[in-house]
Amino acid sequence: MTYFPTEDRDGTIIITLTNGERNTLNPDLLEEGVTALQELAKNPPKGGIVLTGAGEHFTCGMDTKVAASLDEAGQKRARDGVNNLIAALHRLPCPLVCAVNGNSIGAGGIMMLCADWIYAATGHYKIGLPEAKAGLPFPPVPQAVLDHWLEPSWRRRLALSSMLLTPNEAIGAGLVEATVMPDDLIDKSVAKAKELAAQPGFRACKRQLRAKANAEIDGILDN
Repeated sequence: MTYFPTEDRDGTIIITLTNGERNTLNPDLLEEGVTALQELAKNPPKGGIVLTGAGEHFTCGMDTKVAASLDEAGQKRARDGVNNLIAALHRLPCPLVCAVNGNSIGAGGIMMLCADWIYAATGHYKIGLPEAKAGLPFPPVPQAVLDHWLEPSWRRRLALSSMLLTPNEAIGAGLVEATVMPDDLIDKSVAKAKELAAQPGFRACKRQLRAKANAEIDGILDN
């Protein structure tokens, strides 16, 4: 069984994060995700990538029970896994659209910030970065993504208060472009990925836009 099953939708790859009821993260899942994303980066799909979650959640972030059970080596493996997964998402050369289907907490919010476009399904769920409340400070690569892609006042509010936002509130925070009906989420996300990919200068512009952040990420991972 894979944590990241894929579907090829006429040249657009749909990745569905799949792990139990809440799609929580653990070291095995993180390492599998890194390998999958790095392979996609070597041969990017023509129609881009859509990332979503299975069931009712996008991801509720790190599995706190697993995290609490890890020894020092396991904790390092988990931190490295988060750093490498976020780096792999951020470095994808093709369009990446996040199709947020439900709760997106902690690392889920960082994953959203790695995308080129974010749609969220309408619904009664939450999006946020409650690492302070969970006692899990941001690893350095997620922090770099926050620093580059989240407006400073919202970065302060979300990171220090652990406040959680509704999908519509997340639009105002710059975490979501628009909300769509749940039944339309994947189709609209695939259409947006194809639309972005059809632009002849997309990859060059994305490379330019992310150059400073990627250089910072490279420096973090090289240490």
